[in-house]
Amino acid sequence: MIRLSARHAVVQAEGRRWRCTLRKSLFHQMAAYTRPVAVGDRVAIRIFGPRDAVIEKVFDRRSCLAREHKITGRQQVIVANVDQVVVTVSLAQPPLRRGIIDRLLVAAEREEVPALIVFNKCDLVPEREPFEEVARIYRAIGYPVLFTSAVTGEGVEELRSRLEGLTTVLAGHSGVGKSSLLNAVQPGLKLKVGEISSKWGKGRHTTTAVSLLPLEGGGFVVDTPGFRSFGIVGLEKWQVGLLFPEIKAIAPGCHYPTCTHTHEPECAVKRALEEGRIDPERFESYLRIVEGEEDLLFDEDEEEEDVMDTTPETDAGERA
Repeated sequence: MIRLSARHAVVQAEGRRWRCTLRKSLFHQMAAYTRPVAVGDRVAIRIFGPRDAVIEKVFDRRSCLAREHKITGRQQVIVANVDQVVVTVSLAQPPLRRGIIDRLLVAAEREEVPALIVFNKCDLVPEREPFEEVARIYRAIGYPVLFTSAVTGEGVEELRSRLEGLTTVLAGHSGVGKSSLLNAVQPGLKLKVGEISSKWGKGRHTTTAVSLLPLEGGGFVVDTPGFRSFGIVGLEKWQVGLLFPEIKAIAPGCHYPTCTHTHEPECAVKRALEEGRIDPERFESYLRIVEGEEDLLFDEDEEEEDVMDTTPETDAGERA
């Protein structure tokens, strides 16, 4: 499936595109999810018109990027069957927030999907050393970090090479420049880009549907609508640490095998934190996930809609 919008799904099959509705039974079979299908899914369809079809089956996924739907508490699959996640943040307009980086890395680790961190809009900051220090923290953990700018072209060629031959999802808050970066990687995509609100310094949504886009060098890229928050669903508290590589490496030294590293005695992770072997801000992200707290890009009293949450669950046109 290559596109999912508010009204229908688009499936590529036999060299053609089919506008698809969904079998009602799929909503019952995949009740753990807000929607039965996601971009990137492999599906079986039944054709009933020149361009129309119905999705009758969703095949097993080898991976997915998913978050918690903040209303229903169920999993909202953003994209399925991806090879890598590009965590995209901006250094300014909007400012860098590390909480979303850590949450997206947890989602990628959960699916055993490699992740690349992109620090975008580096042309907007006169002094880069503070961001280089943040990059060193993530590189030390094992995550590659790339500095990019769609304006100057910095990092664009390396990003293009990292996308070739793979199915990649770019994920991050609104306004961080995902669409602009993809346009720089492949100008023929002609994705719509927006401006930053001068009042709030926050991003305006320009991508309103998840789409799977082919790349000239081979592979596909998924451009996603930005989101306001990214919740993690379906994990026990003690399991969260297994998705932070630096915590996972130290946790076997804890007294309790299901230690949450919050209050337990003889905790090797807390000892490592005190000794400076774990980054304090990363550990703060860990605690917020454990306690089920959200990391918001904007202040809670601002009215900023999350595009990915505005469509009802049965938008894709269920059929009997």
